[in-house]
Amino acid sequence: MRRIFALCSSGLGPDKIARILRTDQILTPTVYEFRTNGVRRTNLNENKPYDWCGSTVADILEREEYIGNTINCRSYSPSFKSKKSKRNPPENQLRFEHTHEPLIDMETWEIVQKVRAGKRRPNKMGEMDLLSGMVYCADCGKRHYFCRCGSWNEIQYTYTCGTYHGHKEDCTPHTVKVMALHEIVLAEIQRVTQEAREHTEEFLRRAMDKHSSQLKKELSAKTKELDRVQKRLADLEKLFRAAFEQLALANLSETQFKALTGGYEEEKQELAIRSEMLEQEINAEKDRMLNADRFLRVVQRYTEIQELTPEIVREFIEKIVVHERSEPWKKKNYTQQIDVYFNFVGQV
Repeated sequence: MRRIFALCSSGLGPDKIARILRTDQILTPTVYEFRTNGVRRTNLNENKPYDWCGSTVADILEREEYIGNTINCRSYSPSFKSKKSKRNPPENQLRFEHTHEPLIDMETWEIVQKVRAGKRRPNKMGEMDLLSGMVYCADCGKRHYFCRCGSWNEIQYTYTCGTYHGHKEDCTPHTVKVMALHEIVLAEIQRVTQEAREHTEEFLRRAMDKHSSQLKKELSAKTKELDRVQKRLADLEKLFRAAFEQLALANLSETQFKALTGGYEEEKQELAIRSEMLEQEINAEKDRMLNADRFLRVVQRYTEIQELTPEIVREFIEKIVVHERSEPWKKKNYTQQIDVYFNFVGQV
């Protein structure tokens, strides 16, 4: 299991990890359990003892049991007449922390969860960049899209705002060259790690002040948006009740009622999803405190960083925010701001 987490923390996805395990002839969990303890599971296939699949790896990477927690009531049966079970939503599961000795340390677990949260999909040519899933637009907040085509060489690869890529009227390109972004990120990692080693106390004091200011700003913006979303949800609930009353009083036909509330229902679903997402982000922001010791431990693991690797990127970088060029459509002689945020200390 430690190997699976190590491979994921280095930037590999579940499917690639599964291929490595098949190639190295590592027994699947069900076969291993059967051969070790004689436990026979329904999905046991003794004829294919190394038949790993991406979904199995993904499930392992999300199980808190490996960090010493116990999760009960993962599934439930909707009826005593049915043998089929359904997955319980996280809020209905029972979670007990520190019930046994962890197999995976918390630093590795958190890196893996960051990798999983920023899942990277290959482009149409089957390629992914090591920064994919970590680059965001400064204006709309959406992830950037990795762009390349068969006739391009690496110098031409770019990142473009995901919103602009799908709906050009909703944002601007925020285009940045991939190679240039790699150079900027590497230079920032080298600068920050050198400063953390040579001027530790000054670095930590400055990082703490800036990190606190960033968190307050982000929390304020997200809290205001959450208030707006929840107010609109309350308004929609009132509109629904009013429409039901008119239907009950026969002032509206069923066709008119469906036409009237159809748009409300779609908006309500979108807002409910956004509200839940904002609440999760706000709670995560509140939990994000400057953890200088952990950042310094990461710095100490690397004596000299000369190139970017998926492991280094995931160890150090939380996200990269790309601002629009000083002149969006100009290809030369422009300026562009790139903000690099580090794990545990934010932008320093």
